[in-house]
Formats: sequence, structure tokens, C-alpha cells
Amino acid sequence: MKEHRFVTTVRGHRLAVVGRPGVWSWDRLNPGTAALLETAVLEPEDRVLDLGCGTGVIGAAVATEVREVVLVDCNVAAVECARRTLRANRISNATVHLSDGCADLEPASFDVVLCHLPRERAVQEELLRGAAAVLRPGGTLYLVAHRDAGVRTAIRTAQAIFGRCGVIRRKKGYHVAMAVRPPDREYNLPAPTYAARAVVVDGVETTVVGKPGVFAWDRLDAGTAALIGAMEIGPADQVLDLGCGTGLVGVAAARRAPDGRVVLVDADLRAVEAARRTLEANGIANAEVHLSDCGEDLPPASFDVVATNPPFHVDVEVDRAIAHRFIEAAQRLLRAGGRLYLVANRFLPYEPWLQEAFPHVEVTWEDKRYRVWRCTR
Repeated sequence: MKEHRFVTTVRGHRLAVVGRPGVWSWDRLNPGTAALLETAVLEPEDRVLDLGCGTGVIGAAVATEVREVVLVDCNVAAVECARRTLRANRISNATVHLSDGCADLEPASFDVVLCHLPRERAVQEELLRGAAAVLRPGGTLYLVAHRDAGVRTAIRTAQAIFGRCGVIRRKKGYHVAMAVRPPDREYNLPAPTYAARAVVVDGVETTVVGKPGVFAWDRLDAGTAALIGAMEIGPADQVLDLGCGTGLVGVAAARRAPDGRVVLVDADLRAVEAARRTLEANGIANAEVHLSDCGEDLPPASFDVVATNPPFHVDVEVDRAIAHRFIEAAQRLLRAGGRLYLVANRFLPYEPWLQEAFPHVEVTWEDKRYRVWRCTR
């Protein structure tokens, strides 16, 4: 894993933070995170949960002040970065776990939960309900979100769950709010929310299975449809669906390559489970799904085709660096003569990166919104 390090000072501690593209706030301290850390009140005997830990900066910043910190994230790249952040700062009273929110945590086991909420409303609610369930009665939740990420809705949701929730700090568009778990209420951990929808892929009725937090979890989005329509798959091709999301690209590829094999990878635990369920729902037997950060654990030169719709939004910010990593991964994983099919919004300037990585680059399809590139190894 190639890592990026930066140094920051929070709560009076100088910290080395390890990040990489695709992980929340991988190259700097986000101002909302800074406001959360400046505001939270902690006691030496507290057991603290860093919910959605990203680089691990929150957990690392508070670890020297409390008894124990647990960091969780659903992204395997974030988990690895957080572990490296803890090691870089020689922190021994904190552990990092791969988990879909609070799903694998013990109820009523934390004194404090610290959470930088993402923007999707359903995900916010799931995290807030999870936080209520894992807090001890009288335990405190500190949340932060940007006003463009629906912080006001998140606060109203927290008020409905906890009874009270109020803003205690504002900074550069971010709101920090606090809620206390009432001693007289019972909370259960949220149940998994995977749901099936019917869509049409390549003219075939197809079941897509997803949950909030996974890209286009309940539909075939226009960019993915354009990618599927443009990609050419031979009947015996070895295909990689890079950043698979719910797995619809992988389904289409597997149907076109009955004598081949399709591998779907994603760094997000939720996407991997969604794709696995999508393959199963459609009876796809020549495909498999792996939890993987950009296919780093796959052997080089092992695929005829790589197909990808790389993400470029991280919460309210645009981060194109993850697409650069996807392009580098495709170059490494394709055989000589292999093809990369990449779809992107027209305004995204990926052409120089593609031309740097591949000798033959062409636009194979475009409209007013999207462009599909075909690049030959």
C-alpha cells in the first residue's frame, strides 16, 4: 500500500496521519473533524468509539486522554490507514475494525461516540441509531456534518432518536452537535437494510441488490449504463469490475463471457455484500466478489478487460485522485493487448492520466453528460 502522510496538531497533540486517495480527508485535517475534536469533552476512564474512522485521526487524537478507543470503518483502505496512523503515533490502547457501522459492536458498551457523518440521509440515520444502541445510558454522542451534507436533517433525526440534540459549534460550514443517551430508553442495533430492485441490463430484466451508502444502490445509473453499452467482452474473456458497487457491470460482463471469468472488487464492505447478493439473485456462476483496495492483492497481467466507473465525490468534496489510482491499477492488471473501459462525467480531466498509462486511448462513446474511454495495454 502506497501511503501519504501529513502532520497535524489537534487537542494539543502532534500527530502523524496516514492516508491514501479514496479515504475520507486523506491528505489534510478536515475543518469539521477539527471542530469535533476541539469540542468533545472526555474523561480519563471513557471508552470511546470513532465511528467511520477514515484515516484514524479522531481516534488517534483522543487515545492519549481516555482508557480505550475503538475505531470502525466499512472501507478496507480506511481501516488499513487507521491502523498505520495508530502505529505511526505508537498508540497501544486503540484497535481498528472493519464493520458496517455499529453492526459488530456490543450494545451499551461505550461512554462516548465521535462521528463525522456522511451525506446520505438513510446512512446518517443508520449510524445515529447504531450510536444510540452502543452508548451506555448517559453516554454522549458528538456528531459533525456539513450544511451541504444535510446536517440539519441529521440533527432532527438525532433529536427523534435521543430526545434532544443541539448544535454546540460551527466552523466553515460544519456543525458539531451533541446528544446524550437517555437512561430510560431501549435501543436495538439497526438490522441490515439490503433491498432488491428490478432493472433492465443489456435488455435483460435483472435484480440489483443494494443498501444506502452503496453508489446507485437501487437503480442502474446512467454512467454505468453507458459503460455497459460501450464495453466489448469476448466469450472467454477474463474481466475485472473495478469498484463494483452493486455489481451490475460484473453481471453484464459475466453474461457476455460464459466461458470466461469475472472478478468484482470494491474497498467498501457494503458494496461487496451488495454485489455478492446481486450475483446470487441473478444466478451468475462465473463471477466472484472480493473486498480489495483497487485490486492490490490480484496478480498483475491477469485480465483481458477492466471496466470501471471510478468515484470522484467524497462527502461534499470532489477528489479525483482515486480515479488516478484506478487507472494505475488497470495498467498493472491488464495483459498485453487488454482493454480498459472507463466511464466518467465529461468535465473530469482524465485524458492525460489515461495517455500516460496506455499507448492507445480513444473515446468509444459519449453524450452531453458522459464519456466512455477505451484504452489498450
